[in-house]
Amino acid sequence: MTGGKEISAHVQRLEKLLAAKYGIRDVGLEQGLRKAGRRIPRRLRRSGRAVVEAQRVAGHPRLVHQIDTARVSAEAERLAAHLEAIDTADRRKGMILSVLGSVAFNLLLMGGLFLGFALWQGWL
Repeated sequence: MTGGKEISAHVQRLEKLLAAKYGIRDVGLEQGLRKAGRRIPRRLRRSGRAVVEAQRVAGHPRLVHQIDTARVSAEAERLAAHLEAIDTADRRKGMILSVLGSVAFNLLLMGGLFLGFALWQGWL
């Protein structure tokens, strides 16, 4: 594979993984990584930026020879391994439990405040 085609294959794979794991579709790799934001660790965001920069340079016929394809491939594989390890069902359960925990805490707090108010007013 030439450098440009190899980078294009990595970009397509990463875009598919972003769509599958985070639901980020049809925006390109650069915008997809931006939308994923802090859900991706900092060192892997750097890897993603390296792949995006290589993709940008690969579009130029003379600069494509300056790309270190081994490094870009390693960065893309590192990011892909992280994205493949994400369990979407576990993320969904975690979000649901987080919301339910917040609601339960707020109900307990409001109940305690109401009980304190009822005691203060002499209703109980």
